Amino acid sequence: MTTFWIVLALVVAAWLVARLVVALRADGLGSVRPPASHADWSDAVSDLPSHPYRSA
Repeated sequence: MTTFWIVLALVVAAWLVARLVVALRADGLGSVRPPASHADWSDAVSDLPSHPYRSA
């Protein structure tokens, strides 16, 4: 009887892992890049100096 419970637990665990994989793939996790929260830093975008603490 113990073997039955072990096999049942393994089947349930495999089913849960399969459901998790399907859910994560449907969500796009790992395959879709997240949106950028802001533009990359560039001196051309702003009027800030490249070296703000350097004296002329």
